[in-house]
Amino acid sequence: MSAAFAQDDVVARAGDVSVTSGEAAGLFQSLSPENRARLSADSATRDQLVRSLLARKAALAQAESKGWEKQPQVQAAIERARQDIVLQSFLSSMSVPPADFPTDADVQAVYERNRAAFMQPRALHLAQIYIAVPQDASEKVVEAARKRAADLTKQAQAKPASFEALAKKNSEDRASAERGGDVGFVPEPMVQPQVLAAAASLKAGDVVGPVRTATGFHVIRLLEVRDAALSPLAQVAPQIRTSLREQRSRQIAQAYLDQLLASGTVSIDEKALSSMLTKTQ
Repeated sequence: MSAAFAQDDVVARAGDVSVTSGEAAGLFQSLSPENRARLSADSATRDQLVRSLLARKAALAQAESKGWEKQPQVQAAIERARQDIVLQSFLSSMSVPPADFPTDADVQAVYERNRAAFMQPRALHLAQIYIAVPQDASEKVVEAARKRAADLTKQAQAKPASFEALAKKNSEDRASAERGGDVGFVPEPMVQPQVLAAAASLKAGDVVGPVRTATGFHVIRLLEVRDAALSPLAQVAPQIRTSLREQRSRQIAQAYLDQLLASGTVSIDEKALSSMLTKTQ
């Protein structure tokens, strides 16, 4: 998301419902780094995510206009959610690990035991010129898009240095077009199969196209290849540290809950529970 956007700038709209820059940023930030990298090169999937958010907001507006939240079962669900939020917030406050946990030695030990998990996959640094094709497009529209992509491929292959200018002017993926088509490093497992196959024989700087995918045609330029490698400890240490603290926090919370029950006599009516379960089947 460009820093030029304010949090309340509208980036998508459907009727009276809109998605702001802040909401879109929150949606993208909820994804894994790998999926965010894939979205940079896949405008159709990115747009579908935003369309789904618009649809959910539109449905919520409909529900609220009908007073849906006043229904007894909805009120009960809201109350359960309120209780869960209060409980989780309280338990979080009661289960903060010591400030010096984990130690550097703890982090190092996790890193050494799980080196395979910290391998970075081979990644391709790609640039693209994207020509969209609607899913219900006629053969005439598809052929026109293919011809346009083929012409752009020929221009880029004849003069590779022109790729950036061609992308800025012609690519319909505006996010990457603003960067001259650069979509950054994309982990190989996240590259669309058709693009991966087309780029397999390329050397850095080569251009191939048009490449057909489910959403349109791509003119692809391979900028660089980054081989699979073990992530350095310094890079993954914050991730390990966070994971260990979350694990310790859960242990502290569970010990606290166990202590609450241990302080009194617990009585469970197994017959009543069994009867209730039978009735719900």
